Amino acid sequence: MSPFPRKSFRILLLVSPLMLLFGGCNPALNVTGMDISSIYTGQKEDALRINQLHSINDSISTISIILPAGLIKPDPRTKKHSQKGTLKYEVIGEGKYIALTDSATFAIPDTSENINFLSHTWTFKAPTGQNYFVKATYSVPGIPDDFLLLEYFSKKNHLSQSWFRFQKESGEYIPGNITAYSQPLRLVTTDSSSRKLLVKLYSRNFPTPVPPFVEESRTPFNYLPDSTFSLELKNGKTPYFLPSQTGFYFFQPDSSQKQGLSLFRMNTGFPKVTQHNLMREALRYITSTKEFQQLNAFTLPKMAVDSFWIANAGSSDIATELIRKYYIRVETANKLYTSYTDGWKTDRGMIFIVMGKPSKVYRSFKQEVWIYGEYDDPRALRFYFDKAINPFTDNDYVLIRNEYYKTAWYQSVQLWRR
Repeated sequence: MSPFPRKSFRILLLVSPLMLLFGGCNPALNVTGMDISSIYTGQKEDALRINQLHSINDSISTISIILPAGLIKPDPRTKKHSQKGTLKYEVIGEGKYIALTDSATFAIPDTSENINFLSHTWTFKAPTGQNYFVKATYSVPGIPDDFLLLEYFSKKNHLSQSWFRFQKESGEYIPGNITAYSQPLRLVTTDSSSRKLLVKLYSRNFPTPVPPFVEESRTPFNYLPDSTFSLELKNGKTPYFLPSQTGFYFFQPDSSQKQGLSLFRMNTGFPKVTQHNLMREALRYITSTKEFQQLNAFTLPKMAVDSFWIANAGSSDIATELIRKYYIRVETANKLYTSYTDGWKTDRGMIFIVMGKPSKVYRSFKQEVWIYGEYDDPRALRFYFDKAINPFTDNDYVLIRNEYYKTAWYQSVQLWRR
């Protein structure tokens, strides 16, 4: 269970998903109502991803993305790379109306043989005062499925995350606002005005969410920080600071408002979960309360993890395969769903780990819908996640819980237990 208030958007999926999420035939509206399940494969999530996305001024923003390299082979006769990949992007804004604000197509040469990824950077129109999706697809000759990215960002005001970046001492910027290392960082923005930033550290161990069939309200969040310090922002930069403690750091240019930006300091090794105490904690979804208490009674977390999997798998070989599969899903959940807490501890992370990749995923500015099975099959299982109003993150989605999920949930849990 996560601790922030939310709005409830209880929408019944009774019509076409594009009509449901936005309606009409406007191609700009269809972008965020499209099926994005390919992002959740656990295989392509690194193939097309954000490196940097930040606002330059009130009119334009810039984006840098990472693309897969080495996919286009040279002509066997000429030995030359005569073909190129095609990168298309569309920017959809949610203001008074939802509308396409910018789009373009780029030809991407790919002659790389010794590197795994390419990068591409461009600027696009994004007037201030709105929320946005950037949708990008990368098509490669000879590969039937496109690579997909759908990224949300906000330019509602000048305190939102997109106006700031975190820079290392080397001059490089960290991707987004997540770090798993204790390394000096500073905040950089295009705003040259001087101001003092109040930095609040929340070092909390949030609980795992309850099963999807258990109705439970979110506990009100305690906004009193665990510690604070200040940074001076001058000429668009702060001094370097060291995020040595895990948790999230919340930077407020104006402490009288709730808006600000966050830096998430995750455990070393993130998004992988290799620490045995965390591996044991992640078993909560597929254990009973009594079993989990027994696992916590082990002095050595590694012995607890090994004993659970071997006891339930019946052999060490099957246990090894289940461990690999389970913790790959935990890692993928961390990559995709991390917000104020680790991605595997979120509602979406819980469903993904236990039940696997959904057949279809539809996302709007307000909600995400997961479908297991065919869309028009009345037996298909549907999960509805409402986007939470959370000052610390734009990636917090809350499951609309229902008793209806109980049977399917226990069946999926049992598959892990053999």
